[in-house]
Amino acid sequence: MKICIFPNDPLLAYYKKGEIKSRYFNPKNVFDEIHVISLFDSDIEEEKVKSMAGNADLKIHVVGKTTLLNYKKKKDVVKKIVKKISPDVIRSYNPLLQGWIAVKVGKELNIPVIISLMGDYDRDLRYFAKKNKDWQSYLKLSYSRRALESFSIKNADEIIIIYEFIRNYAKKMGAKNINLIYNRVDLTRFSPDVPPAFKESKPVIICVGRLMKEKNQECLVRAIKDLDVILLLVGDGPEYERLKSLVGELGLQDKVRFERSIPNNDINKFYAASNVFALPIKYGGFAIPVLEAAASGLPVILPKQEFDSNPDLINKFAMFIDNNPSAFARAITKVLSDSGLREKMIKAGLDAVKKIHGDIMEEREKDLYLKIIKKN
Repeated sequence: MKICIFPNDPLLAYYKKGEIKSRYFNPKNVFDEIHVISLFDSDIEEEKVKSMAGNADLKIHVVGKTTLLNYKKKKDVVKKIVKKISPDVIRSYNPLLQGWIAVKVGKELNIPVIISLMGDYDRDLRYFAKKNKDWQSYLKLSYSRRALESFSIKNADEIIIIYEFIRNYAKKMGAKNINLIYNRVDLTRFSPDVPPAFKESKPVIICVGRLMKEKNQECLVRAIKDLDVILLLVGDGPEYERLKSLVGELGLQDKVRFERSIPNNDINKFYAASNVFALPIKYGGFAIPVLEAAASGLPVILPKQEFDSNPDLINKFAMFIDNNPSAFARAITKVLSDSGLREKMIKAGLDAVKKIHGDIMEEREKDLYLKIIKKN
């Protein structure tokens, strides 16, 4: 069987971030061929990311940069490529340009389409663009809602949501068949038994995520200013230089460390070297590192969300606090000083992630593919 994949970014970007995961595009090796439709000017050599395809053959088709100005023309280019491939199913990892083209091509060629929703675009992207008075982004995102999201979500054969709270957004946009499948966490790799990458005499607070305003790492930098801890920021992004400057201004060079890129195969060792995971994210939901940290036996501290969108799963183990430096400083101090609370949080996290073991989610994803292919 064959599948065409429309990723959010070039696979090169995932490679640089160390986020190449085995069988990510091929759950349980259900496919023989994986064809990636890359809507960018260039991408990486297949050999470097072939593990994402599992046992299948991987081919990356570079279409060229696709924008709001040329996406309708690019659709015709993609259609020719997909028609020649003749896949059994198409998968897009967003409902935007990739999703619109995927659904258009799927409908024209009578190929079923699955679209993933990684967040609530109304609550997250559009809300924060408007709140931050980023009018250029807000106008683009508003156009996207009318011209792209509404069409792709409404016309996709199946929708995958990775958080329960996204369901309302999916329904509002007209989704027909909604499937909750959490991002996979391999509990054979992420566990309290992993040897640490390093050892420190002071407690280590780890934060894993792209360095961007919405992930709000500045909050943690300010939070640990007067704490006797090490803050480890894992990730890269547009906020890197500003955060480095802030660390210098506050005189925290000995307390804040940056790891801009750690291969996914090694990140578990950095969780193992840490004592607390904290992420002052402004978006709804939670990032995959939250689950990885919980599986690694770390207490997790997260902010309360403006829209009360903390998913049920992490409500079972995370400590939710106000999203400001003082609140994070108090929470970190409390978790580190209260061994009973810490052990309770660790146990709750380990119990919760067992319910969404990577094997379970991978099997669920495979079954969805088989169901949609059989139906069509």
